[in-house]
Amino acid sequence: MKIAVTTALAAGLALAAAGQSLDLDDRIARSVARLADTTRQPAFDRAFVLADVALDRDDPRRFANFSGDLSGRYLEVMSLVGDEAVGLDLSALTGALLAYQQPDGRFGDPQLAFAADEIGGEHMALLWGNGRLLVGLMAYHAETGDPQALAAATRLGDFFIGTAEACRQPAVVARLEGFGAKGIICFTQYIEGLVMLAGATGEPRFEQAARDAYVVLPPRGVQHAHGYLSTLRGALQLYELTGDEAVLAYVRTTFDDLLDSDDHNLFGAVYEYFGGQGDSSGGAHAATRDEGCASADFCRLALHLHEVTGEERYFAAGERALVNALFYNQYPSGDFGHHFIEDGVLAAANPRRSWWCCTMHGLRALLEVRDRYGLVATADGAYEQRLLVPGTYVAGEVSSRVEAPTQIGEGRFRQLVVIEGCGASPLEMHVRPAAWAEYTAATPSSGEYPCGAQVLDLTPELRFSPGVSRASATIPDSTEAGYLTYGPYVLGVRETDFVAEPDWANAVALSTRRPGGSAYSLKADFRHSGYPGLHPVELVPIASQMRAGHPYMRIATGYGEAVRVGKVD
Repeated sequence: MKIAVTTALAAGLALAAAGQSLDLDDRIARSVARLADTTRQPAFDRAFVLADVALDRDDPRRFANFSGDLSGRYLEVMSLVGDEAVGLDLSALTGALLAYQQPDGRFGDPQLAFAADEIGGEHMALLWGNGRLLVGLMAYHAETGDPQALAAATRLGDFFIGTAEACRQPAVVARLEGFGAKGIICFTQYIEGLVMLAGATGEPRFEQAARDAYVVLPPRGVQHAHGYLSTLRGALQLYELTGDEAVLAYVRTTFDDLLDSDDHNLFGAVYEYFGGQGDSSGGAHAATRDEGCASADFCRLALHLHEVTGEERYFAAGERALVNALFYNQYPSGDFGHHFIEDGVLAAANPRRSWWCCTMHGLRALLEVRDRYGLVATADGAYEQRLLVPGTYVAGEVSSRVEAPTQIGEGRFRQLVVIEGCGASPLEMHVRPAAWAEYTAATPSSGEYPCGAQVLDLTPELRFSPGVSRASATIPDSTEAGYLTYGPYVLGVRETDFVAEPDWANAVALSTRRPGGSAYSLKADFRHSGYPGLHPVELVPIASQMRAGHPYMRIATGYGEAVRVGKVD
């Protein structure tokens, strides 16, 4: 895997220099470079990474009370990236980190007493960070076999067990309602690390602790999405460890309810908070703010559920969240963070890069997509390419490269998928049919691609959805507000095209549509609500504008004139 990581990183850096932004390698390369380059601010150097366990009160780092959060996320994701691209020596970093473990197994403030009548937001903050650090220690141990990391993780797991009885008391859970990022989800989210620890040690007490924790998760209500979804991801891992069908049924029922709710937004993922509002720390805009961590969790959970169940709705949900929510959330710097979405507009006038969490968690999701869900070995010894997002994908020692699509006619694209790592014999490869397009596949000559390849001709669907509904609908005869999806991509109007106020009542005449200047973009004419005439506009995938710094983009606007729904020709 590490060889493939290095190759993909080099390819992605070249793509980043060329300005491409819908390519998975580009996305990964930007994030890795952000974390490894200690000349950027804030710099991920040793003191910065360790600040949430060292706790220098005279020179603090933001959110150090979430002890282990940043350091754990950094250790987790950089363990997976590999030494070739890491800015810090992970062995030395881990040794320094373990020196801060307290006698009872925790990291962080040793004065916080976990008595049921005292537990509040600061206790939850410590549990949250320690939960992320447990995952980091287990990821590092999985890559290196370091016994000291496993021993520290075991002591931390026992700390969780020792404090769990007080945390899951109904009175404590009720007291923490409405605490948002310091709510009970800080307790339930550490299931993920406990399951990893149970698998590595074989100790049943850690499995039992995970079982006891997930049932405490309350209904969505007004709640922090990242912790809620991390809890469900941990429960799904618990199912994989135990085979307990009741746990799987719980995850499916809970996630299905989310998919069918108003909390599932038009980008295919969720906002930072469920319930249409945030908490006091999120401010008035938290209801319409995305978050890289939540988008990453949603994408990972949906694709993992598809892997476990084979249900296509989960794959479709994960794919949509990947190319619209997670890709859009990433900044040109490689960071992930937040944007405000109001009145059908994406606004990112001031970059909100969340270096304390999203920058690492977003990369973690991209790596999992590349290494687990895009290219899959099938039971008959063949390989299936499931994602057609351009980029490099890995399945063991085999990898594939999905090339960027080229336009071969109005509404038609051609895409090449090449497989590598076959050794002496070519490999059988299939491409998963895309739910959002009609396509034909052909096999090019084996001499040109010795391991195997497929050439796809795609005719993607153009879909209209009114308001913020997720249901596809016929493009209206009279002007109606809504948004367009072309293939898997949600489209937006570039800032430079709707140039004059007011822009909210403009109507795009879709009967005038024609190929745009790049893949999955469309040009059309629109009628401005303030002055006469037809004027040109380009509709582009929202994620493709990363290179432009995430400008103001209108995604929900007026569309009119009858047009045949379905395939564009």
